Amino acid sequence: MVITTEARQVCRAVGSLLYPALEFGTKPNGTYPSEDFSRVLTRSAFHREFTNTSARHLQLARGEEVDLEDRSPLSKSLLYHLGEMDADAIDDQFDGIRGQFLAQARKARRFPSTAEVALDLHEWLYYGSKQTPMVSRINPDRGTNLAYVFVTLCVVSPSVRFTLATEHVARTDT
Repeated sequence: MVITTEARQVCRAVGSLLYPALEFGTKPNGTYPSEDFSRVLTRSAFHREFTNTSARHLQLARGEEVDLEDRSPLSKSLLYHLGEMDADAIDDQFDGIRGQFLAQARKARRFPSTAEVALDLHEWLYYGSKQTPMVSRINPDRGTNLAYVFVTLCVVSPSVRFTLATEHVARTDT
């Protein structure tokens, strides 16, 4: 959970770049605008809640009536729109946001002249079908030979670790 005042200030600053850049494909006459979806996702991420819980908190804060028996209609709509989005479109949106964030940080001279970086290979074990997209074969480990494999490039310093880039490692890559 985001608790400290500094963390909340950073989250608000990033949100000013993030919210306008995210596009969920909502129609102008839709029940919920993209801003509601962004707020639900942000709360869900920071408080480690399900989208249904985060959507209910937003609705309660507005004074809307909430039916505790059913799933939140805001949450249903968000998950529907996320399911309709293309993975490449999501990647493009976040690449654009990352570019804006880095440009703002560079403009504010927040980067040192040199930095240590780390290139890490990650394997998230997967126990499903080998036909699943983006799943790669690995050496057998803990009952499976499948995993999501990706590499990260991070700036590493004693006070901060910042991920600059991630890339999926395909089955045929070495």
